[in-house]
Order: sequence, then C-alpha cells, then structure tokens
Amino acid sequence: MTSSAFTRTCAVLALFTAVPLLQAQEVKGKKALYIISYHEGYTWSDGIQTTLVKALGAAGVEVKPFLLDTYRQKSPEHLAKVSLEAKGIIEQWKPDVVIVSDDPAMKGVYAPFYKDKDLPFVFCGVNWDAGVYGVPSKNITGMLEVCPVQELLSEMNKLKPGKTYGFLGSEGLTPKKDQEKCAEILGVRMEAVFAKDLAGWKQGFLDLQGKADFLIIGINAGIADWNEKEAAAFVEKNAKIISGSWHDYLNGLSLVAFNKLPAEQAEWAAEAAIKILKGTAPSAIPLAKNARGELVVNTRICKTLGITPPFEMLQNAKVIE
Repeated sequence: MTSSAFTRTCAVLALFTAVPLLQAQEVKGKKALYIISYHEGYTWSDGIQTTLVKALGAAGVEVKPFLLDTYRQKSPEHLAKVSLEAKGIIEQWKPDVVIVSDDPAMKGVYAPFYKDKDLPFVFCGVNWDAGVYGVPSKNITGMLEVCPVQELLSEMNKLKPGKTYGFLGSEGLTPKKDQEKCAEILGVRMEAVFAKDLAGWKQGFLDLQGKADFLIIGINAGIADWNEKEAAAFVEKNAKIISGSWHDYLNGLSLVAFNKLPAEQAEWAAEAAIKILKGTAPSAIPLAKNARGELVVNTRICKTLGITPPFEMLQNAKVIE
C-alpha cells in the first residue's frame, strides 16, 4: 500500500470511529424526564426502566424517573394529584424530552396538559390505541403495546385444539382493555373474571375451567394480597384446560406463554427520544407496535393435564420444569 493510500485509509477509519462519538456529543447533557405509570417492583415497568435508562445514559442523556403508582392507588384523585406533581417537575426541571410509559401517564399528564404543545413526548406501553389521548399529535410519537393473542393461540392449539375462551385478570383498566381487544380480534364472546383479591382470582380460575377450552391469564397487578407461590401451586393442582399468557411474570401460572418484551418497548422509546434530541420532529417518527416475543412452556402444568408438548415446540421455547 502506498503512503497516500494508507493515509486515506486511516482518514476513513478515523471518520467511522468518530461518527458514534459525534452522535453521542449531539445529545450529551440533554435531559429526559421518564414518567412511569406504576410502582417500583412491578416487573413490566421495571424492565422498561432498566433498559431505557441504560440506553439513554450510554448516549449521555440525563434521565430523571418519576413514579405515578397508579396500580396500588387507583382513585382518580390520586392520578390527578401525581399528574400535577409530574407537571410541576416538568416546569421546574425543564426536560428536553418527556417519555411516558403506560396508559395512566398518558391520561393524567400528556392528554390534559401537553397535547399539541411544543415540548416533545415519546410514549411506550400504551395499550392497543392511543387515540383517546389525542394521538396523533405534532409533539408525540410512541410504541403501542398490543397483546400477541393470535401468536399465543397458535401455540396453544398445538397442544390441544379449542374453540371457546375465558379470560382471568385483576380488576383494572389494562386487563379489561386486553380482554375486550382479544375478543374483538378473535371475533368471539369471551367469558371473563376480573378479581380484586387472591381468593377471587382462585375462584375465577376454578369457574372458568368448566366454561372454556382455553384460558387466557391477564395481568394480576393491583391484587393487593397476591402470593405468587400460592397461586402457582393452586394452578398446578387445579388446572383442567390449556392456559396461556403474555407476561414473563405469569410463567408460573400458564401452561404456555408468548411473552411481550419490555426491552422492545424501551429500546424503541430510547431510539425515538435520541432522534428527537438530535432535531427530528416527533410527528415525523411513525407510531409502532411491539412485534417480538418469547415462547415459554411450563411442563409442571403439562403434567397436571397429561399433555406432552411437541418436540419442535420445546426446541423453540424456554422450558419451566
């Protein structure tokens, strides 16, 4: 290689090496307020927060999390109070972008105070449709959270065909929305139980065993006396039909799962926020929906039902033994 060619090669390599550094410098020192609808310890939002803070921190963005705690405190008065607190933080701290996860943050903070304003927003974890919160709008983009019900039922049918469906979840906005949308997608009437406590959840589980071929287990957040080990032992003892879910913290309660990934929501939201911090308008970033999933098979519940999953299914799944 000639000296001039070598010099050109070094220059090109230096340019490519400098690009990530220059991109990081574009957003270094910028501030992102992250408004979380729920509480610390709730697996779904904890998973989003961990990935989001790491991704933005790596780009040099300062992240300030704020918890609304709306699963443990469900009253409209509480949402109004903490939403005003979030508004106060925005006015005082003056973030360059605000990221909100899940519906209560959109309902309490974005829709009443910031729709169509200049401050850019990114949402993630909003169930099914954000239209009720004024989306699309000039200052917001986001990733919707949709339940992979068709993918889940495809896996459930590999174990035993079925035609009727039950739904079991906690008393709350998200489980009811999930149940309604799943019934709409499948074009069926779905027997549903929404429990306020563990006793009600157990009774609902028993009642639905005789009313459906398949049982979809929705989120249990908001059941104050929830005991995961007790619920899992109850399911293993009393299961009579195929059950499925789409959250990893429900793996011990369902025979098969096609789990949504909180990291997918977080990675998308972080990427969108960085684009906005570099000058892209939120309205120029198309809305997205989650598409990835993790297949899980609980062989303990399989034994209760006397079911042997196909080998191909187990090859592609995380197996709980």
